[in-house]
Amino acid sequence: MNNKVFLKILTFAGILCLSIPLILFGLWNYSFNHGTTQDERVLIFDSFFPKFLQGRWDTTYLSIAFSVLAITLCIICLKLRGKFWKSLNISVLVLSALLLFLNLFSMM
Repeated sequence: MNNKVFLKILTFAGILCLSIPLILFGLWNYSFNHGTTQDERVLIFDSFFPKFLQGRWDTTYLSIAFSVLAITLCIICLKLRGKFWKSLNISVLVLSALLLFLNLFSMM
C-alpha cells in the first residue's frame, strides 16, 4: 500500500477518534440543557451509556484516551502534502487538544 494512502486512512481514523469525545461532549450539553438539578443532569447523561460506563470518571477516561489517540494519529499524518490534508489534520489536532484539556480540567 502506498504511504500517502496509508496516511490518508490514518487521517480518517483520527477523525473517527475525535468523534467519540465530540459525541460525549454533545451528550453532556444535551443532558445539561434538559435537567434542572445536577443530579438529574447526571442521571440523564448516564442513561445514554451501558452500566460499565456509568461510573464517575469512566466517560472522561474514554474521552481522554480517544483524544490522545486522535492527536497522535494527526501528528503522524502532518507529513501529508497538500493544503486540504494539512488543514484537516491541524483542525483535528486543535479540536482534539481542546477536548483533551477540557476533560483534564474537569477532573480537577
